Amino acid sequence: MKLMNWKFWKTENKNGPSLIRGSSRLPKPKDLPDRVGMHLVTQLKLDPDWVWSLKGAVRHTADKQIVDIRIFDPKEAVMNDMNITDFSCLDHYPEMVLFEGSFNKNTGWIDIKRTTHKAA
Repeated sequence: MKLMNWKFWKTENKNGPSLIRGSSRLPKPKDLPDRVGMHLVTQLKLDPDWVWSLKGAVRHTADKQIVDIRIFDPKEAVMNDMNITDFSCLDHYPEMVLFEGSFNKNTGWIDIKRTTHKAA
């Protein structure tokens, strides 16, 4: 009798080694943080309706207060059949990143710039 070696606690990652559930993973893309959205509207003079439709994928840095962010248009991702699951996923789709930078959650410091790939 042959036993099946099921490893249900592991999931395969096509881009690297398998991930064990419960390991540190990057958060899923979410709506833009208020400060970031306000920066895009007030400082970069972008259309508020468009800005608030965007999503941001974040990654925490060594300094717990500073967060890296990549901003993309989720509608465009769906139209191009791209599954954006986290910050590092956008390494594979650099053309999707509209804005990129960092911000401090406590002080309000923001450094976000348009990417050279494309931005409206």
